[in-house]
Amino acid sequence: MVSLIGPVPPSFQVAQTRGRLSRKEDMVAEGISKTAAQGLTPEQVKSFQENGFIGPFDLYSEDEARLHWNQAMIEMVTSRNKPHESTIINYDRHLDCDTLSRHIAHPTVVHKLRSLMGDDIICWKTNIFEKQPGEAGTGWHQVEAFTVFESESVAYPSLRYTEESTAATQELTVWTAFSDADEEHGCLRFIPGSHKKWYYDETKPMSRNVESKSHDFFGYDYSELQLDPDWDPDAGEIVTMPMKPGQFVIFLAKCIHGSLPNVSDTKRLGLATRYVSPSVRVYENIDSLSGFGDAISLDYHGSVLVSGEDRWGHNRIHTENLNGFPFPKVD
Repeated sequence: MVSLIGPVPPSFQVAQTRGRLSRKEDMVAEGISKTAAQGLTPEQVKSFQENGFIGPFDLYSEDEARLHWNQAMIEMVTSRNKPHESTIINYDRHLDCDTLSRHIAHPTVVHKLRSLMGDDIICWKTNIFEKQPGEAGTGWHQVEAFTVFESESVAYPSLRYTEESTAATQELTVWTAFSDADEEHGCLRFIPGSHKKWYYDETKPMSRNVESKSHDFFGYDYSELQLDPDWDPDAGEIVTMPMKPGQFVIFLAKCIHGSLPNVSDTKRLGLATRYVSPSVRVYENIDSLSGFGDAISLDYHGSVLVSGEDRWGHNRIHTENLNGFPFPKVD
């Protein structure tokens, strides 16, 4: 379930077409910050390569972030072109929400991704992350292929790295805060340098127990995937990543990450946008996803080219969202 941040500003009104919002000012409708888009410095690239994450960076002002989120939520609620019907699996709403369709190709984000990945980039997935007041933190985890399980013994990688794949084509996640995401609200945490070694086996199935307080993410316990069941990071290794609304962090999903519990009285709202090179095969031979007690079809899924070219033709590429809104692309 996704929700608004406070009341909808009076300057907004629901438009009659496609459930989109209009606003007298065009700042939010355009979805582009006034901040000039810049890539990473050589020092920042080196830091990312060493640590597996970099940030936070400013994307929107705090007011812009809240307005964007409220606009996006109303578009989702009124959408007639949802990519799937699940209210539990909050995946890929950039495919039917014009505000998020703009967000995934924001120049400030894309230019920084180019510094790490090169010019050819697709967005293959988005996830909405709400952490309610009192909700537990998310345990440490580490992934790269985003394995999908058909059964306990049959699994497929969501991402298949091909012979053209290099270190620059590894999956990168951009996590943007749309509310306060400080330590009190359950901010992200990272273990620097952990992307250089496997600590978890993402090809193993996990048991689900929604009643267990030790199962900290929709009833799953990531510790079941640890290669060494006795492994526990030193407190001095852990880097917390508090963020204000409108800030984002870039990280490798293979860099071990998790989050703190939300001990505040307000929810934490975030959006993860996930990117790879078009040389990587996305959801090859996979037509549905299951988990968290629900399942979704991938019939309407497609990746979005946010920069460069697709010279491989491995994946279904959407040039417009399910409303017919053209996806922007950074030249």
